[in-house]
Amino acid sequence: MSPAEHDKRRLVEWLRAELAWATGRRYRIDLDALDAESLRELQRLLRDLDHEKQAAVNRARIEPWRR
Repeated sequence: MSPAEHDKRRLVEWLRAELAWATGRRYRIDLDALDAESLRELQRLLRDLDHEKQAAVNRARIEPWRR
């Protein structure tokens, strides 16, 4: 297995675990069909969504009267 294939495999495993953790469900998305750049973009999307969720939680804690 080449280093690029190994990196892609680790990224696919990370994405599957992150999707399962974030949603509590397993999705039958064929992540292996995506290229490495698309997988990294999906990883970035998941991180951005988590950041937005945390920011919303923090805003709700600071100003609970605003919804």
